[in-house]
Amino acid sequence: MRLILALFMTPALFNQPLAARQDEGNQGSRAQRSSVGIAAGLGDNGYNRLEGFPFQIGVAARSEGPEPFLGRAVATVRTDPAGGLDAVGYSFRGEKLFLGSRRIAVGVEVYSEVRAIESRGISNIENSLSAGIFHRDYRDYHNRQGVVAFASYAPRDSPFSAGIEVRTERHDLVASGNPGSIFENNTPWRLQPLIADGKVHSASAAVRYDNRARRPAGLARGWKIDAEIMQAFGGDLNIAEVGLVLPDGTRGPPLAGLPTMATFTKGLLDVRRYNAVGNASLNLRFVAEGILNNEALPPQFQHALGGAGSLPGLPGFADDPADMMPAMDCGARDVQVSTSPANFIATRFFPFYGCDRYVLFQAQLEGYFGFQIGDAGLDLRDEGLALNLELIPRWILFFDAARAWVQGDIGPFRRSDEDLKYDAGGGIAFGDLGFYLAVPLEGDDRKVQFVVRLGSRF
Repeated sequence: MRLILALFMTPALFNQPLAARQDEGNQGSRAQRSSVGIAAGLGDNGYNRLEGFPFQIGVAARSEGPEPFLGRAVATVRTDPAGGLDAVGYSFRGEKLFLGSRRIAVGVEVYSEVRAIESRGISNIENSLSAGIFHRDYRDYHNRQGVVAFASYAPRDSPFSAGIEVRTERHDLVASGNPGSIFENNTPWRLQPLIADGKVHSASAAVRYDNRARRPAGLARGWKIDAEIMQAFGGDLNIAEVGLVLPDGTRGPPLAGLPTMATFTKGLLDVRRYNAVGNASLNLRFVAEGILNNEALPPQFQHALGGAGSLPGLPGFADDPADMMPAMDCGARDVQVSTSPANFIATRFFPFYGCDRYVLFQAQLEGYFGFQIGDAGLDLRDEGLALNLELIPRWILFFDAARAWVQGDIGPFRRSDEDLKYDAGGGIAFGDLGFYLAVPLEGDDRKVQFVVRLGSRF
C-alpha cells in the first residue's frame, strides 16, 4: 500500500475528462502487479461558497496485467456546507481498461457532488484563491446525485479520442453558504441562481482532435477541436413556486411553478488553431454552444459570459463585490426571487442562470521577449497542481467578441438576447501566471480592467 498526500491536487482527485484517456494507457502498460493507493486533496471545485474547503480522501485499487481494472472510492468532506447540502459527498467508480493499440475504457460511477454550472475559462486554483482570499467566487453551482456509464476510445499516438456516456441524475437547488475569506468577510456571498429541481436522464457523445506540437521556443502550433452533443430524454426537472423580491425588500405574491424541462438537445463546438508567425504564435478560437432545439434550457445548463474567463474587458461574476454580475447573462440577474416566505432572507435566488446559446471568438498573438529571468521556473504539474511558472516572459495581445441568445422566457421571467460585445487588451505571462490589461470596445463604459490569471487564456 502506498500513501499519497496532495493538499492542492488539481484537477480533483481521480477526476478525468470524458474523451481523454491517454495517460491511463501509459500507466497501464507499465503496471504488472496489483496495487492500492490512498490519496487526499481538494474536491472538484476547490474552495467555494457552497462547500467551504471540500477535503477529499479516497482509495484507488488497480489489478494486475496490461489491461487492468481500476476501482476508486472517494469521500468529499465539506467543511462549511450550505443549507440543505450534505456534509459529505461521494464517488464510487469502477473502470476496465483494454489497452493495446485501440486503448478502450468502459466503466460506471455512482456519485453525489456539487457541480459548477460553468467552469470553462477559470481554473480550479484561480477560483479557490479568489474565493478564499478575496471573497469572490467566479462560479455558480448545483448539487447532483446519480450514476453514469461511460466508454472511451483513445488510440495510441493518435490525436483523436472519443467517448460516450449515459447518465441518470437528480439535481437539487442549494443556496449560497457562509464560509469565511481573508478579505471582505462581512460582505454577503453572491446569490445562487434558481435551477430546475428533479430527475434528468441523458446521453452524450464527445470527440476530440488535438495535434498540437510545441515549437523550439515553446509556443504551440496545430489544431485542438472539441465537439460534444447531449440529449436529455426524460425526467421531471421543474422550477418550484417562488415569489418576487419587491423593491421594499419583501416577498411578493407567489408565482406558479414552471413545467417540466427535461427533454432537450445541447451541443458544443470548440475549434482552436495555433499558427506560427515568425517567432510568434497567432492563436484563433471559435466556440459555439447551447440549445439545438427551439426552447429554453433548464438554468443549470445555460451559459453566461464576461470576466477573465471569456471577455476580460467586460464585467464578470466577481469583478466588483457590490455588483458581481456577468456582462452577458440575458437578464438573469435583473430581479431576485424567494422560495420561502417563512425563511425569506436565506432563500433568495436569481430567477435563472444565463442564455440558451452563444458564440465566442478569440484571437491572441504571443511571443517571447528574448530574455530569461533567473535560472529555472517552477513546474508543479507533476505534483498534482495544474500550475506552471516560467521565468521566460511572453508578451500577449488579444481580441475577444461574443454574442448570446435566448429561446423565449422562463415562466414569468423575461429574458433578452445579448448584442455583440467585444474587447481587446494585452499583457505579460510567465507560464500560467499572467498580468493583463483589457478594455471594452463598445458601450459607454470604457474602463480599463486589470486581470491576473493563473491559467492560460486558451
